[in-house]
Amino acid sequence: MTGRWIAPFLLLALAVTGCRPDTATKPGREMLIPDDDLVAVLTDTYLAGGILEVPGVRAEWGERDSIRNYIDVIESHGYSHQQMEATMQYYFIAKPKKLAKIYDRVTGNLLELEVLVQSQDDAPPGDNSENLWMGKYTYSLPEDFTKDPIWFDIPVDMPGTYVLKADIQIFSDDRSLDPRVTVFFSSLDSLGAEVRDYWDEVKLTKDGKVNSVEIRKKLESGKMVHIKGWLLNHTSQQGVWEKHSRIRNVSLRFEEEIPAPEQKVE
Repeated sequence: MTGRWIAPFLLLALAVTGCRPDTATKPGREMLIPDDDLVAVLTDTYLAGGILEVPGVRAEWGERDSIRNYIDVIESHGYSHQQMEATMQYYFIAKPKKLAKIYDRVTGNLLELEVLVQSQDDAPPGDNSENLWMGKYTYSLPEDFTKDPIWFDIPVDMPGTYVLKADIQIFSDDRSLDPRVTVFFSSLDSLGAEVRDYWDEVKLTKDGKVNSVEIRKKLESGKMVHIKGWLLNHTSQQGVWEKHSRIRNVSLRFEEEIPAPEQKVE
């Protein structure tokens, strides 16, 4: 989790739940909030805290008990303050590592929202019209995919250079084997068999840092081919495991080659 969000999360959790190190008894099923819902509640709780800092909002709601505002967020998800308190108290005391993973997912949600807002503010009008990518522009794993690689298949028919870009972040607790980006041109030979022309493969590191991936390859033929591959590939393995990564700003663009001007013979 990034440092700028750790303190606000802990303060919010302590304020909303009043966690005390007195017991680690697991709450009954009716009191324990499921992980996915807890991620959503904590995400909205943090956003609510940010919204309350807006002057106009603070002027209208500032005199209200701040804890009541957070309780409203919890109840909007269908849970009570007591359920939130029991769940957080249990995780703080008995499952701190699991709670850290939950907070990592919340951080990922906030990062995605931040990137989305920035991209909407910074992207020039019509920028996406040139983007050939046909999938999602952002992915959050394991929310979107637990184990499956992210496959894509995009038909193209213009000779020239194609460029795939993405910001990919693999967290240290990701359990996939040899994560990488794999892309190839796919065409059919005279017998109908697939012929693959691979691009340079990109190996990804599990360091939690954002890797700005950019790979390109020139297509010589003007016939219909497909750009296929795995935006987030891995080597198959057995057992129970899951990915933990974020992908943002995915784009596939075409760079048409401009012929060199003819030289005049004097």
